[in-house]
Parts: sequence; C-alpha cells; structure tokens
Amino acid sequence: MQDSKPDSFDIMAIGAHPDDIEVHIGGIMAKAAKKGLRAAILDLTVGDLGTQGTPELRRTEGLEAAKILGVERFFIGLPDARFTEGEAERVALMKEIRSLRPQVVILPSHEDNHPDHRRTHRLAKEAIYYSGLKNYPCPGEPWRPSAVAWVGGVNPSSPPDLVFDVSDHWTQRMAAFDAFGSQVKEVPGQKPIKIGHPAFRGGIEGRAMHWGSLILRPYAEGLWCEKPIPVALMKLWNSLY
Repeated sequence: MQDSKPDSFDIMAIGAHPDDIEVHIGGIMAKAAKKGLRAAILDLTVGDLGTQGTPELRRTEGLEAAKILGVERFFIGLPDARFTEGEAERVALMKEIRSLRPQVVILPSHEDNHPDHRRTHRLAKEAIYYSGLKNYPCPGEPWRPSAVAWVGGVNPSSPPDLVFDVSDHWTQRMAAFDAFGSQVKEVPGQKPIKIGHPAFRGGIEGRAMHWGSLILRPYAEGLWCEKPIPVALMKLWNSLY
C-alpha cells in the first residue's frame, strides 16, 4: 500500500448517479467513517435525466445522504446517460483520483443491468490505471489506488469475495437511502419508479440479510474483486472489525 497523505482518502466509492452507493454499500461507508477512516463518494452525474427530481434536488439529497453516512461527497458533473468512455471523461475522472488520492476504490458492478453502471465500471478501471502514469497528460500528481473492488449489482452471478458485517449501521444506512426522497418516496396518483417501489427496498434488505446469514449476523454487504484479493482490500476488511 502506498503511504497515505494527510489529504488522502482511505476509501472512495464511485457511482454513476447519486443514490447508487446508498443502494449497495451504504453500510460499508458508514462503518468506515465510524471507524475513523476517511471516506468519500464520487458521483459521475447528478442524475439529470431521471424521471423524478431535478439535478439541484438530487445533488442536495446526495449531500444530505453523505452527511448521514459521515462521508464526503463530490460530483464530476458528466451528462447523465450520455457520458461515454472517451478521453474527456477519462481525464475528468483521473483528475479526481489524483486529487482525492484514495487507497481503495469501489466501483459499480460490471454486470449491472443499468448501462451507466456498466460504463462507469469500465471507465473507472481505465482511469484508475492511467492516473498512475507520470507522463499521462492530466493535471495533478500521479496516483494509483492500491486496490479496486466493486458491488454486486441487483442480481450478482456469484457470492461476494468479502462480506462486511453492517448490522450496527443498518438504521443509519437506510436513513441515507431515504434521504433521496425524490426517488424513493411514493407520489400520490403516480406509479413509483423502480427504486421507489417497496419491493426494491425489500431487495436491499433481503440481500443484506442473505449475506449476513453467511457470517451469522443480521445484515452484511459484499464486495467483489479480482483474485488474489489485494492486500489493501484485506487491510480495509480487517480495519472494519
């Protein structure tokens, strides 16, 4: 693991939209913050093409959710659903990686059913690698995170590589999820969007209870990674226990 700097983050989760992180690993982020780790969420967009809510409101909700979790939140401001895997987007993400200097980065799933999530996974993996190249034409000092992991998506094809007990932070992580009122609260007379359907919330709880059952705890969240499991990721796991 690289030496941490005073302005480095121990863990940073990258999402395509505000609420992506809260859906999957709000408990891990809350637990990291409670343990004294410096944690951040980086959203590529503010979900400006979402069916409900405005960009301004979703940004405000994201900041409130981050406050509940005890983490910092940053926005790049790429266009929702329209960002590509091109050079401009790659450099924009590299600049944030070089600025925030995270040790461990968590990405969306590469097999998620949302195209933005899959694209974010691929884009971020490239940016993470290239941000460590000294001669790459990008502002900031070179920095490459020590470990990369990702969430499992809605329907993962395999069990997690690491399972984190988040039982003590479950109420807190669901409060952060509920902070996205424009997305999760029912609107009278209007069919709820997917994230706002009661079954979607039930899926979050059901998955956490299932992963928790593997370690005999009420709730857990999982991460996936390339094998062998990076040392920095194991250090993160150990630091949360």
